[in-house]
Amino acid sequence: MNPSMTVGRIANLSIACRLLVAAGAALAVAGGAFPAAAQLGSDWHAQGPGPISPAQVENIVPGDEAVGAIHTVAAHPTSAKVLYVGSVNGGVWKTNNALSKNVNWKPLTDFEASSAIGALEFDPLDTSYKTLVAGIGKFSSFGRLGADRTGLLRTTDGGLTWQAIDGGLFGKNISGVAARGSTLVVSVNIADFFSFPNIGIFRSTNGGASFSQISGAGGSGLPLGLSYDLVGDPNNPQRLFTNADFADFAGGVNGVYRSDDTGATWTKVSDPAMDALLISTVTSNVELAVGKHNNVYCAIVNSGRLVGLFRSGAGGNPGSWVALDLPATGPAGVGIHPGGQGSIHMSIVADPGNPDIVYVGGDRQPFLPEEGLPGFFPNTIGANNFSGRLFRVDASKPAGSQAAHLTNSNALGAPGGGTISNSSPHADSREAVFDAAGNLIEVDDGGIYKRTNPQSNAGDWFSLNGNIQTSELHDVIVDSNVDINFGGLQDNGTPMQNKFNDKDWFLWVGGDGGDVVVDDTSTPGISIRYTSAQVLQVFNRSFWDSNNNFLGFVFVGLNPAAGSNPISGQFSTPLELNAVNPTRLVIGGGNSTYESLDQGDTITEVGPGIVVNGTGFDAIGYGYPGNPNFLMVGSGDQVYTRSGAALTNLALLTTYPGAGNGSTVRDIVIDQDTGVTFLVNRTQVWMTPDEGATWTDITGNIQSFNPLFLRANTYVTDPGGDALVVSSFNGIFVAREADGFAVWHKLGTGLPNAPIMDVDFDPSKKLVVAGTLGRGTWRLNAPSIND
Repeated sequence: MNPSMTVGRIANLSIACRLLVAAGAALAVAGGAFPAAAQLGSDWHAQGPGPISPAQVENIVPGDEAVGAIHTVAAHPTSAKVLYVGSVNGGVWKTNNALSKNVNWKPLTDFEASSAIGALEFDPLDTSYKTLVAGIGKFSSFGRLGADRTGLLRTTDGGLTWQAIDGGLFGKNISGVAARGSTLVVSVNIADFFSFPNIGIFRSTNGGASFSQISGAGGSGLPLGLSYDLVGDPNNPQRLFTNADFADFAGGVNGVYRSDDTGATWTKVSDPAMDALLISTVTSNVELAVGKHNNVYCAIVNSGRLVGLFRSGAGGNPGSWVALDLPATGPAGVGIHPGGQGSIHMSIVADPGNPDIVYVGGDRQPFLPEEGLPGFFPNTIGANNFSGRLFRVDASKPAGSQAAHLTNSNALGAPGGGTISNSSPHADSREAVFDAAGNLIEVDDGGIYKRTNPQSNAGDWFSLNGNIQTSELHDVIVDSNVDINFGGLQDNGTPMQNKFNDKDWFLWVGGDGGDVVVDDTSTPGISIRYTSAQVLQVFNRSFWDSNNNFLGFVFVGLNPAAGSNPISGQFSTPLELNAVNPTRLVIGGGNSTYESLDQGDTITEVGPGIVVNGTGFDAIGYGYPGNPNFLMVGSGDQVYTRSGAALTNLALLTTYPGAGNGSTVRDIVIDQDTGVTFLVNRTQVWMTPDEGATWTDITGNIQSFNPLFLRANTYVTDPGGDALVVSSFNGIFVAREADGFAVWHKLGTGLPNAPIMDVDFDPSKKLVVAGTLGRGTWRLNAPSIND
């Protein structure tokens, strides 16, 4: 370590964090035949993040904080204290103190069949406002990953209890829902098996016992086609709006449609100017909003960018639509989707008081020159980060002057818009509503935020995240020297836990977090943490003492050795330190597999053209005392190994029985005492005692727990007996060495039903740590495995 990098924590941690955060942000876009065994282990305990602070926001109170992606929000019609949210993979949450400085959230659906929430609405016919319906849909920015699409969840007691509703909706991605007593209407934008019978509008008149497809049904007036959105008229519960896309492929007409009988029949109401933009081959989203003054708004997104914003002041009647200004800033007129992510990052809401105002949100701020290279901040509206991109559009103003930015400031002379404190929420808007007090509530990939006085420039943005824990971790690890967790998160960088058992984390690298590894043994009292943003950008080694004090960092060299090609990264590039000598490193590049003997500064291709399975997978096992040079990687459903000298090439392992079945190798771990290697693919667990010469299928009874997909593994050592731990999209499982790794048990209680992307073992405190895609990080006392 360079002595000049040693600095004081308080004075320089902030500087280093900001450097790395800014740099990272700049780069942002067989079984079943066995009986189930007993459950083992004690309770799982939440570790956060809840929240992450500082984060990729600007001047947010309190603490510039973020958590993880929230897709939908429902505000209580009469109490501004009460909010419900549906997160992309963390279920439904509720707060009763949304006006407090310290908002307290409670998870409501942790143990339902799926935690992926695509829609959430009150039933307006219940004037006690205790009936809500949530639609299950996969909307994660991390490849749309999530558990099964299981239909709907409904509560009639404000979220205390929930009823699961299938009615034929299983496998359908719910993008919108309208509950009207025993009549339920849903929109579907995609399905497990994409075909016209599985998409569009579905309706039930018996409380969800059965649904009929309305799209394409005779006499319905609604053609076959997928529906991106479904919204209701706040003044008329029977009036609904949706869209039809790909309808032209089934002999219908793309367009916006209205129902005046709660979804039974529909009429096309969009105008030719709107229809001209609704092109099946390029339209990727349509968002609708209905105000309280017979005003309707429609936003059309093509190829990830907003291309049309329309208003009707006559309830959406044909001939009443007028095109509004498309919000833009800067000399190049950059719109609300500089990142081109409008397929899921688009929010729209009508002002409840002013019939001419609508609010729209996109993905992120552009840098100067607007999206030119090299870019820099501040941009033309005073943004200093890749934070939220939101606008107010006023139809009463002349064309060309209707849009005003809803974030940041007017300090640099940009026309209109701004906030008091140059504030801005997290990037990547998903939905916006108004609370009962007239505050604009917006949810995005950083959580939930409030904008006061949205009609003017006199307001500011505030965090409502409080203690909510919805972070999407695809990689997590324990620094055993410090006993803290850190990990790679979708759209929330690489944050680190402040101290052991603490739910507050701080952001180290921004953007989309990469894979993480730590060398906590080679230098006594010092931990070296390897972190990066997406595609291995800002790849760095940071140095920390045993009290979690920051000591400094360096960027990893990644200099190709003679004869090796430069490395290209994957979205999340898998890393693995050598288990015997952690100054050695293997990197699963997007073009080849690389090995380094000097902490990544010099890299050698040892698997030319072999791309290790990454982006949430970590299919690398590297070294054990009996053979420090042993290397095994998974690429697709193939396995490659090397048992000889360092820096020599991998070879295809023809003995692996899972090859050729299409099941991707997802994780590999080696028992350091024996060299026995364990591998998980999508549905199986394999063991080899001899570096791949022979294999044993130890999947056993694991499928009896309905794991959906297996994901990651870790090896637990304990005087009471070693064990193998495997995570899935539906729980974590353990098999003990004493049982020959042949009998699987559910591990622990209290772990939310969210996809568990990664697991790690802390030998110093004997803890198993799990990283979930939507419910943050959790820990469990490992010796309890042998209870």
